[in-house]
Amino acid sequence: MSLIVSLRIPDGIVIAADSMSTSHTILKLVAPDIGITCPNCNKKITEQELRVPPIFVPFSASSYTQKLFSLYNKYAISSFGEGIINNRSIYFHVKHFENIDSMPKDLEDIKNKFINYLENELIVQYPKYKTEAPKEWHPIGFHINGYEYIDNKPSGVTYEIFIGRENIIHRRDIIGCTIGGDTKVVMKLWEIGKADQRLIFKYRLFSLQDAVDLSEFLINTTSTFQRFANEVQTVGGEVDIALLHPISGFQWIKRKKLMETLEGRNKNESEYKS
Repeated sequence: MSLIVSLRIPDGIVIAADSMSTSHTILKLVAPDIGITCPNCNKKITEQELRVPPIFVPFSASSYTQKLFSLYNKYAISSFGEGIINNRSIYFHVKHFENIDSMPKDLEDIKNKFINYLENELIVQYPKYKTEAPKEWHPIGFHINGYEYIDNKPSGVTYEIFIGRENIIHRRDIIGCTIGGDTKVVMKLWEIGKADQRLIFKYRLFSLQDAVDLSEFLINTTSTFQRFANEVQTVGGEVDIALLHPISGFQWIKRKKLMETLEGRNKNESEYKS
């Protein structure tokens, strides 16, 4: 399921994501040689007539999945939900989109083109989803972060997107935090702040280091809680963190070693590490 964080503060946007991926196996129960008699009609029920529906059993599959991506070195995309579409990872799709499309004119243009790209990919995998899938079906979600100019001043914007039969799109352009994926633990923390104003997060006062530390805290706290809870862990692994700045663009703050090999290392990558 994942947990992604997009944190907009006065000096930039900090984006973070975990690295855990989950999957499921199908458990089919077989009940041979069981004699069952219907209590109403006394008819014996055969093994063929005793049908137990399959049980979907979730499990943690990998702790190294990439869910945070740079785009044109100017924007950031993070994802939750399905990690594989048409036998390709979301990392592949983001980089393929970047290669086949010239630099979009602005953040809204990226949002529209990327949604169109993902819809075309989903139609290949689920040809009839636009007509037959449940209306609430959203197999994958994204945050697209960047800057738009409002009154000639750069403003940090997060597009919160759920792709499915009926897409859901929210535009967030005020100081604050947007989360996606398995959000239960973070929502409980926010409820504490609503109940006691002394415990609410003061995003407007955050430095960049505060935003980096908080985004990592939210993901690690969710991961640690799930470790001890009676549920399959959906958040975990290393935490990837990036910074978007209206002047310098996309900067990695923290990421997995393999991503350094694939994309190189930026000189300021360790600057904000505690």
